[in-house]
Amino acid sequence: MSAPWFDAGRTDVGAARASERDDDPSPPGILGRMSQQRRRPAVTVVAAVIAAGLVAGGFALTAQRNGEDPVLGGGAASVTPSATAADGTSRDGTVTIERTGPDLPGSDVLDRCDTDSRAVVARYETAALGRVELQCGTSGQGYEHIRVRHTADWQDVVRGHGSRDWDDAMLTAVRSVLESPPAGYPQDAGDGKVCYAAPVRFDDGSRPSAEPNVRVIVSETTDRVITAFPTDDGGC
Repeated sequence: MSAPWFDAGRTDVGAARASERDDDPSPPGILGRMSQQRRRPAVTVVAAVIAAGLVAGGFALTAQRNGEDPVLGGGAASVTPSATAADGTSRDGTVTIERTGPDLPGSDVLDRCDTDSRAVVARYETAALGRVELQCGTSGQGYEHIRVRHTADWQDVVRGHGSRDWDDAMLTAVRSVLESPPAGYPQDAGDGKVCYAAPVRFDDGSRPSAEPNVRVIVSETTDRVITAFPTDDGGC
């Protein structure tokens, strides 16, 4: 938002009057200049105050519209990105699975998978790839692939650790590792894919008795989750 600027010098009535006094060609002294400055009309002062107010108001309006704090004198807005921690992620990148909680992803979501393999089960915002989706999928990728190939593996993870289903643990782990991965991830997995990995624990501090890590493979070309499964070795 731009504000009008006023050239206060053009309204210097004192200077205009001085030029009319042809009988005194000598330049005014310090006291004369002070007297001229005191004679500047009040409208000049008011104009300056209005201009300053409009500039400040412009910064305030811009900040309100953009949700950002203006940086005076910097010429740009300072942005502090807001971040929402992924469910089940600790500061060191460890996936934490709650032993009790809601049924994920919900029957209404899975009902869509009966008719559309491209329906989205979950979306994730990642630093490396941007938005990534877990689709209902097929036998080769997505939720259906994980269900067919790795249900038993995820059941082993949650066995003896509360009441969660296999896909509760799987979906928690996928979101955690994609949105808040440990340092050094993702890693190149070849063929246009990347790999994420992280250790897994439960909210009481215990860990799965077998395969206490998770590995997630994502397609770089389609931004889709291909598979997610527990492993007994860390890393990719």
